[in-house]
Amino acid sequence: MSIGEILLLSLISTFGTYAIAANAVCNTLACFNVLPGQAINLALLSVAAMCIGAGDYGQARYYTKKLMWIVIGFTGALSVALAALAPWILKIYQLTPQTEGLAAEILRWHALLAVLFWVPSFTLPNTLRAAGDVIWSMVIAIVSMWVFRIGFAYIFSFYFDGGLLGVWIAMTIDWAFRGICYGLRYHGHKWERLV
Repeated sequence: MSIGEILLLSLISTFGTYAIAANAVCNTLACFNVLPGQAINLALLSVAAMCIGAGDYGQARYYTKKLMWIVIGFTGALSVALAALAPWILKIYQLTPQTEGLAAEILRWHALLAVLFWVPSFTLPNTLRAAGDVIWSMVIAIVSMWVFRIGFAYIFSFYFDGGLLGVWIAMTIDWAFRGICYGLRYHGHKWERLV
């Protein structure tokens, strides 16, 4: 995963200093967009583990759905605020007009797609991990990152001239693929038999 992140940063560095600056700012602000979700993810891991340890998979599914809706609510509210306030928030960084425009475009893209794809990609697998389905979750994350996030980032950037936005689009495709895989696994019952 770390090697993949280094490859993406080296790709971004080829776009110029304005893209490097926009990426740094967007990474910081994107973390705020999903911060409540990251906190609730830790709670879901513990809650699901307690339910699974007690053999109550119905409760594990109930709390998974409940906490996922809470994450969607928080992420949605922060996404609306971030998208609406992006021009004013970016003024704090005193960016060049080109960098600020790119950063605003990326923040809006992230805000929209975080609500749709971040939650199933990062919240749902915590229930699978709590049930001991760690290897499958890890393999999906690694394969998805290399194929979609890194592979598509290079394709969008070089063949479609997507630049930095192409890298962020590839990231959301990675999220979507992971979310689909985790959703299919979760709706089955194989993970329930791993404990």
